[in-house]
Amino acid sequence: KCADDTKPKCTCPNKPCNAKNPPDCTCDDGSTPGFKPPCDDGSFPVCAGGCSDGSDAVLTADLLQNPPCPDGGFPRPRTCKCADGTNLGRKLLKAFLQRG
Repeated sequence: KCADDTKPKCTCPNKPCNAKNPPDCTCDDGSTPGFKPPCDDGSFPVCAGGCSDGSDAVLTADLLQNPPCPDGGFPRPRTCKCADGTNLGRKLLKAFLQRG
C-alpha cells in the first residue's frame, strides 16, 4: 500500500514477475509502496527457520525489493510469530498473496 492507503501501480517489464523478479511499483502520492506490519504493535513478525534453506526470514515493509529469504523467496507463514503475541492467522498469508 501507499502512504495515502491506496494501492500502488505495478508493472512487470520482464515477465514473469515473482519473488526473484519483482514488479516495478509506484505510488501516485510519491510514497514508497510497502506492506503494513501485521503485528498489532506495528512490528513485523520473526520467522525462525522459515526460509527454504532453514535460515530465519527478515520481514520488512519492502518485501518486493528486499525479499525476506536469502534465495529471494518468502518464508513459510506458519513459522512466523509476532513478539507481542498477535495471532497472525491468515494476515501474513494474505499479505504474501497480495504482494505486487
